[in-house]
Amino acid sequence: MIWPQSAGVYSSLGLKVNSHGIDFAHVDYHRESEDGQVVLAVTGTIVNDGDRELPVPQSVRVTLSDANNHELYHWNFTPNVQTLKPGQSAAFLTRLSSPPAAASHLEVRFAPNG
Repeated sequence: MIWPQSAGVYSSLGLKVNSHGIDFAHVDYHRESEDGQVVLAVTGTIVNDGDRELPVPQSVRVTLSDANNHELYHWNFTPNVQTLKPGQSAAFLTRLSSPPAAASHLEVRFAPNG
């Protein structure tokens, strides 16, 4: 399984996930073994870069794509926080058992209508 050296490539390019001040930071991943099965653990922080308390979208989508940027798999999870004050952040962790072997790109973003 090949993964980019820098997880969260999309968010680290300076692309705003949410123009209203809620964004991702420090997105990372690691593979672990659990009961003989590969598990992908994705971690990061949701941050409020705005100047007022903001609601956090309640659906985050993680997408795994191949080298040609074709989506192989995605899943959604709910952050463990509903609002963030200015400058506040909240860590997240989501895991996937048996990620696709051909995955080479990882994207974390707020899901539409989330």
